[in-house]
Amino acid sequence: MCPSTPAANATVFLGMITAAGRVAYVTPALPAEVAVNAAMEAGAPVEARYRLAGPCVTSSCGFWTGEHCGLGERLVASYAQTAGEPEVDLPRCAIRRTCRWFAEQGPAACAACAHVVTDAR
Repeated sequence: MCPSTPAANATVFLGMITAAGRVAYVTPALPAEVAVNAAMEAGAPVEARYRLAGPCVTSSCGFWTGEHCGLGERLVASYAQTAGEPEVDLPRCAIRRTCRWFAEQGPAACAACAHVVTDAR
């Protein structure tokens, strides 16, 4: 699963974006339609308010390197430079078992993930 999917490809409502710009994860998993419908009712772009997850589309994604997710790799590297050691206590996440970033980058991906806002405006 891609933990930062545009609404058009989303299947899971991963979390809400807080005022501080962090993801407040929703567990257990909820269908993406919950967030999409809430955003439509509020008249706001869904990706600016909610984090969605969906199947990794590999070579159909601009971040795919041919072997792994380049976005997950860059986020972990960037976050490590600014934040130091990753958080030991991983957030409760509905997709960790199937998350591509976690599978490829390990726990450091979770620390970086909480700061990602997929604003598709």
